[in-house]
Amino acid sequence: MKLLGAILAGGQSRRFGSDKAEAMLNGRKLIDHVAEALRRDCEALVVCGRAHPPFLQLEDLPRSGLGPLGGLCAALAYGRDAGFDAVLSAPCDVPDLPAELFALLCLDGAPAYVVDLPVIGLWPCTLAEPLQLYLDQHADRSLRAWGRSAEAKPVTLAHPMSNINTPDEMQAYRDNSHLPGSAT
Repeated sequence: MKLLGAILAGGQSRRFGSDKAEAMLNGRKLIDHVAEALRRDCEALVVCGRAHPPFLQLEDLPRSGLGPLGGLCAALAYGRDAGFDAVLSAPCDVPDLPAELFALLCLDGAPAYVVDLPVIGLWPCTLAEPLQLYLDQHADRSLRAWGRSAEAKPVTLAHPMSNINTPDEMQAYRDNSHLPGSAT
């Protein structure tokens, strides 16, 4: 399966106070931790949202202001047009993606997402047009609602991941990064 990795980085980072994708954790940007994890399985990476060189930036589809689904729609359309089979999506603020993420989400070719963090998912590129139609026709912009519409399978992971939204959460992650299963 030819995979495109999509890092969703379009949020405004209000609670963080600055662009959290650029925040430093253990000598590297948060976005670089996510990129490293996605590179394990993906042939190429894109960033949906703000520009973060050297990554290829995609602007939301079908228009801006749709939250993570706009970024996912852009990644699916790009992936479809570039010959990818599926998009493995993750937000820019989860530095401890499991090494086996793709294997955990690859369920009989069906779309799948992580129950606790539905922005992390495996989405066939054939969903590009259905997602665009969904965004044009539905007010509910939640990833869970889209997942239900796409008949995606919710996956529960054995170990919770850290979603860093505030400086305090970043510090707590740093303080606990020595624990088993934590990324460094």
